[in-house]
Amino acid sequence: MIPIILIGAAVLGAGMVFGYSSVIVGLVLMIAGILGLAVFMGTPGTVRRPGEREVVIERRYMGEHDDHRNYRA
Repeated sequence: MIPIILIGAAVLGAGMVFGYSSVIVGLVLMIAGILGLAVFMGTPGTVRRPGEREVVIERRYMGEHDDHRNYRA
């Protein structure tokens, strides 16, 4: 809801400064759309919730016993 209000405020402000022409309104809407797309593409893909900060680390066995499935202690 807030992005729609901000786009409306940008269009209203551009209309007041440059006049209410369809060219001005179209350009402001196009610029707002490109800016919104850039912000959307720049956000991380996953939103972590509280308690989801664990990181899984893969173990790699190297050396003489590189195959850990057949390892005998």
